[in-house]
Amino acid sequence: MKRRVKLEDIAKVVGVSKMAVSLAMRGDRSISRETAEKVKAVAKEMGYVPNRMAQSLVKGKSNTIALLISAPLHDDYQNQIIRGAVSYGMKRGYTLFVAPVRAELESSYIEKYKNMMVDGFLAFPSAKSDNYRAMKQDGIPFVFYTKYIQDLECDYVVCDDFKGGYMMTRHLIEAGHTRIGFVYDARLKQSSEVLERIRGYRQALQDNGLAYADDSLIPFELHYHEADMSTGALLHKNPEFAACLKSDNRPSALFVCNDITASSVYIAIKQLGLSIPQDVAVGGYEGVYLGSIMDPELTTVATPIAELGAKACQLLIDKIEGVVSPNETVHVRIEPKLLVRGSTSAKRNRPDNASQA
Repeated sequence: MKRRVKLEDIAKVVGVSKMAVSLAMRGDRSISRETAEKVKAVAKEMGYVPNRMAQSLVKGKSNTIALLISAPLHDDYQNQIIRGAVSYGMKRGYTLFVAPVRAELESSYIEKYKNMMVDGFLAFPSAKSDNYRAMKQDGIPFVFYTKYIQDLECDYVVCDDFKGGYMMTRHLIEAGHTRIGFVYDARLKQSSEVLERIRGYRQALQDNGLAYADDSLIPFELHYHEADMSTGALLHKNPEFAACLKSDNRPSALFVCNDITASSVYIAIKQLGLSIPQDVAVGGYEGVYLGSIMDPELTTVATPIAELGAKACQLLIDKIEGVVSPNETVHVRIEPKLLVRGSTSAKRNRPDNASQA
């Protein structure tokens, strides 16, 4: 293995001290231009690579960021976040460490990256706030993206989920639906983004004179494995959903909390012998590529996901570099867009109180 070239190696060749080489590499004006140019030429010829860890210790800054994802990478959403954040960070001279972590390992990963002297954290957080309360107390910069911890005052960049929830519900109402269920991933009911989408859903119902009931919120456990997709397994895991859709008084439309959940909802609806959108219209949220390959194509509230990742990274770096005061709390909400496709296109041809055919 080739030995790493050190400052003292360059110093011996040039005939100056190690300190002079260090100053020359940093562009210090105490070193003559002629000497500085010679040092840099020799360094390049010898293949010298700066020791960034040592530089970080000196400067107290590493130009690195940890991107913590407390969720499975099961669809395109997090990939687009990563693409937006990494691309922006590189332009500002930062390297991002991407860490998909299980919630129970979140504390360990935070400690690991703190020990690696990262300058800050981008986080899709777990439901626990203790880790981030400690980071805030220690003055470590972090920015939440997509969702935030509601009882913790902190910086975040999210979609305007209230507006998106309102948009989708209004679209379904305008399509003639008066019984609209909201389907949520059973693990996410208390997550800020889902709560905001529900708030928008409820407000749209209220503004259009439609009643809201707690049983309009339908939990759904989505599948991750092939075995879960069989008729028996998927419907067995979701008895409340199955009972609701088998009812004579079933909703004529479902607003599903996100597109990945909607993909499982599609399977369950079809396994119940129902058609989309003729028997049940379905709308999703997020706008990942999956919706465009579902049959029929999924109507969704599209979020500019890569832009969200880039803006979260921008806010974090601005905090790290003092462009934004560490004492200022910043909340950014990005505008969503309704993308109408085939899953909600059919107008209602029968009254909502008609029984199932």
